[in-house]
This record gives sequence, C-alpha cells and structure tokens, in this order.
Amino acid sequence: MIHTAALFSTAFLPGQAGFDTDAITGLAEWRLDSPMLFKLLIGAEAQAVAWPIYGAGEDCPCVLAAPMAQAQASWQALCALMDRPRDAAAIVARSAISTLLAGGQAWLVLDCVQLIAHDIGTPDYAAALDALRAEAQALHLALQRGERAALTPLLAAGAASPATGYWSASASAQLADVEELDAQDVPFLQGLEVVGWEEDALCYKVRAAGEPEVTGLVTPYGRWIVPLSRRYVDLGVYYADDGWLTFATADAPDAHGVLDLNGTVVLPPAPGALYVISPHLLQQIDADGASRLLRLPDGALLIDRVDNMCQRDDGLIDIERQMHDGERNVHGVVDKMGKVVVPPAYSSVQDFGTKKKIAIVSQRIAGRFLFGLVNSQGELQAPCQYEAIDCATTSSPPRPRKNLIFAIDAQGLACMLTLDGKQAFTPLYPPAHHLRGVAVQSDFLYVVKDGMAWSMDFTGRLLERFDTVDNFKAAITAQLSESMGLGKKKSAERRSFTPAHILAKADRAQLRAMAALLLLGDAALAARCMDITLEELAQDDPEEEYEGDTPEAACFFLLWSTAAHTLGHGTTLDWKAVDEVPRIVQHMDLPALRDFSWPEREDGDAMAEGLAAIAAHLAPHQLRLVNLHGGEDTYYLGVVRAQDAAAFSKVALQAALRPVLL
Repeated sequence: MIHTAALFSTAFLPGQAGFDTDAITGLAEWRLDSPMLFKLLIGAEAQAVAWPIYGAGEDCPCVLAAPMAQAQASWQALCALMDRPRDAAAIVARSAISTLLAGGQAWLVLDCVQLIAHDIGTPDYAAALDALRAEAQALHLALQRGERAALTPLLAAGAASPATGYWSASASAQLADVEELDAQDVPFLQGLEVVGWEEDALCYKVRAAGEPEVTGLVTPYGRWIVPLSRRYVDLGVYYADDGWLTFATADAPDAHGVLDLNGTVVLPPAPGALYVISPHLLQQIDADGASRLLRLPDGALLIDRVDNMCQRDDGLIDIERQMHDGERNVHGVVDKMGKVVVPPAYSSVQDFGTKKKIAIVSQRIAGRFLFGLVNSQGELQAPCQYEAIDCATTSSPPRPRKNLIFAIDAQGLACMLTLDGKQAFTPLYPPAHHLRGVAVQSDFLYVVKDGMAWSMDFTGRLLERFDTVDNFKAAITAQLSESMGLGKKKSAERRSFTPAHILAKADRAQLRAMAALLLLGDAALAARCMDITLEELAQDDPEEEYEGDTPEAACFFLLWSTAAHTLGHGTTLDWKAVDEVPRIVQHMDLPALRDFSWPEREDGDAMAEGLAAIAAHLAPHQLRLVNLHGGEDTYYLGVVRAQDAAAFSKVALQAALRPVLL
C-alpha cells in the first residue's frame, strides 16, 4: 500500500443532510506526503470532521475540512505572489487548479488518514490531526502577511511537485483501493504495450511501439508516474516497497538515478549501478567495482568502500568491506538510517539481544578465530580473546544466565563474563564437555579438575564431583542419543491399561493420600478429586486405554490430571512454550502464583530457566514445583508443600513415575 494524501470537494459534510459519497469529486493527490499547497488551501478555518469512506472514521473526526470559498481566495492570493509560469506545463497546472477549485462544491476536504501512523480515534491520532491543522493555519497566516520566505517552495513550483501535488479530477480513484483493471477497459492504454502490473508501485509498466527499451509507469486512473516522454530505460520497480524507483536514460544507459513513487527525481543519474538497501540507504557501485553507502533521499556519502550489505534479524544491517592486501574481509553493522553501530573491523558481528544490547564479535588472531563482546554503541566490552561465547546459534546474541555469559578463554578454560565484559572469576578449569548446552546449565557449569567432572557455580566455586571425564562424557552422550532416538537399545514400549484394570488396583485410602499431597494438604478437596477421578473411570469407555508403566502409575496420572484440569492445581506446558511462563497463573490457579513475574528473562532463555523462575518464586511460600514426568517433551506440572516433597517423591516412585522436584 502506498500512503497518499488527497483533496476532495463535496457539497455537504458528513452528518449534513444531502451528504452522498457518490457525489464526492477528487481534486488532487500526492503519494508519501501532504504537499504544502494542500495544507495552505485548508487554511485557517480547517475543522476536523468524520469521513465515512474509512470504517473507523464514520463517527470519529479523522480529516480536515474547510469552506471552498476560503480555498479559492487563498489560491488567488498565492497566484499573485508566484513567479510567472516558466513552461507550458506550469501554465496548464495553474489553470487546472483554478478550474477544479471553482467546481461549485461548498467544501474542500484534506484526507491524510494514510499518512498518520496511528489508529483513528486514538489520542495520538487526534494530536497528529491537530498538528496538521496548526500547520495549515500558520501557512494561511503567512500568506495573509505576504511572507514570501515561508512560501518559497510554492512560489517557484512548476507543475506536479512535492509542493503543489498532482491535480486531476480522476484522482477520485483514491476513494477506493487502487488495483489492476483489464487493460482492454482502460482507454489510455490502447496503443501501448502493457509489460505488466507492478503491485508495489500500483502502476502498469508500459512501453510504446518502436522503442522496446523505453518504459513508463501509469496508474489505472491515468496518472503518469513515469511518462514515456522521459525516455527512461532499465526502470527498476523492485524497490518500490521501500519507496523508490531506479532508472537510467536512453542516452546514458550506464548511469543510474533514483525516483520517488511520485516520479520525482531525487538523485540524478550517475555512472554505475544502484541498489536500494532500505528506505533510507542506497549502495552505489562504480564500473570498476568501487562501492559506497549513500543516504536517501539526498545522496549524502555515509561510508566509502562498502561491498556487501544485508538485513539482519535484529533489524540492523550488516556491512562488509573487502580487503585487497591479503587480509580477510571485515564486517560491521549500521542502523536503518546508516549510522555506524559497529565499525567494520571484525570477522563477524552476531545479532544484538532484544533486552541486553550486546553482541558477539570475532577476529582472526594468530590463525584462530577468537570472540568478544560489543555494546550497542560499538564499544568493545570484552576483547576478542575467547575461544567461544555461549549463544543459541552462530548468528544469535549471547545468552545471559543470571546476568552472566558463559565463555571459554583462549587457553580452553571455562569462565563467566559480566554484561560489561568483565570476568566474574579467574578461569581455572576447562569445560567437561564440548557440546553446546551441556557444559553450562541454568545455575552451574560442568568443568574438569584432575581428570574428574565437577559442577561449579557461577562464582568459580566447585560444588560436587561426579565421575571421571570419560564416564561423564559417555553418560551425557548416551542421554543425548536416547533423547534423539539414536540409542542402540530400543526403548521399552509404554504399557496401557483399561479403566477396569485401573479400578481393580485403586486403593481409596492411598488415592486420598496422594491427592492430598497434590492439593497442598486440603483433605476435603483431595476427597473430591479422588471421587471425580473414580467416577470418570467408572463411566469411561471400557475399551479406553491409559498409558503407564503400571496400573498404579496410570491411576496416579489420572489423579493428577483431575487435580490439574478440574481443580486448577496443575497444568501441561510444551517444552517450547516459554511465553506461557509469565502467564502461569492462568494455567494454575494458586494464590502463591498470582503475583509471579519473570522480569529477569534473558534472550535465549528456554523452559528450564522459566521453570526455575517459577520454583524460585514458590520457595518463600514453602512450596515446590513438580514436573511429574522428567525427561519428556511435555511438562506435567504441579505444586506440593515443601514439607510433603519427600513423601510425594516416595509415593510417585512407588507408582513407577519419575517426578522432578524444582
């Protein structure tokens, strides 16, 4: 969609008797902006009114309207100050404006809804409309005083220009969406070859017989954005969604320039090729390969010697500079306006985090790629002296854990870095495993000391010795292989039991005790939970089957399911449902969780960190979070009192369940 300002004339305003949308006459339009003339004509008597061609604007003021008589007087006063027309087009344009304003309608309406980046009816929209009205009143006052300096863009304007806009009765097409019509039904296309419909420009691309290289752009309602008379070749419309068109002329096909979507030349042709990078940035490449980054629309030089650019997932733009002295190419980052965020001095620059505005960078030093950290001002926080810095992928931001980032230094020793790049402790031990996500956990590391695998906290203090490094690696590898279905042994098939099998094993006293553990000691609620579970089993389809290693396990799980879904004391969460963690109270209706939040959530945090945050919140309430089935892709969550944790684990294990208490 191309945002457009439009002027309309109407005999009545919405709400007045006789108002008819079919009687609205289009006068003028301009893409991307509201021309100065549009604002001047609305003038001092502008009032905000509803405009029902927009659904939300039927009952809400969203456009400016002014008496046509005022607009006519303003135009006459302006003509008296304007320079004499310099060409036939300017003479015709002034005559057309005078004629259209004198069309007999009582009101002039300025529709700039598409140019206000807020929803109709919001305070921000109302403020933007008020600002536009104030600007119109100021221009009207300048005209009354004859202040030529304030009106300079208008006084020397030619035909269609950013100051005057495009004037034509056919602009009423803006009352509806602009869309492709059958070329046979568009009279002015007859005799032309339609190359195609350019959706991003809302134009037909056309050419005339005899000059197949010369192309132009025209709207379905007859506005020539690029007239064939300009004899443009190599007309590039693939950047139209960024607001620009590129072109060359038939006389100089190797020189390229830039047009806006009104067809106004913003950069005249210059030798070489042009590539629009973003709405504000342009790459220019000379015939000899030299390239540079320019600013749009003024063409100002931003960075010289820029060879490759591409958009990043963090909204910034990668830049690359090719080195011709035997050195490797260097990379940097600019923002969407072309401001340098990270200078081109690194072998790579990974994405910045959405909360912690830091990124991992690398440099090749003594034949090795070593990594460091930079902040969003491009300042090097941690020098490039680390063999690895923890992140999710090779382009991801660093992954903070408790506001620390795991790293391996150039000597292969594990450490933690603060967010400003300082070492949290002196590195002494190498990590115990090379696989990503194994060496560092949510609140401790696996490291090696004297050939043994240890856990170590984030201050560098050793916690617990596990086993030899070889045995530790073998155990980790086996666990990973099993989780991916790569184990040599087939996992045992899950057993299943019918309701009759489960009821035969049901011990009401034991069930009531288990329910009480899941329901925080509430005996009455436990009895209700048990009754609901047994009643549903008795009424169930006799051929229904429930999984479990034992009938007791299946019964225990059904009991938990009743407590979770019927009584609000538990829930299931998918292993990827990290966004559900802050909304946990919507899943588990427990008073202790109603004020839970996760403000310390970091980029890359997964469910493990989310569950740890919930567990930490529950701890002061003397409650423990339970995952009923450890090691599965779905978390079956519940809560038990801290004093009941040991009893709960015992009962669950007796039923062949594998609960994890957090």
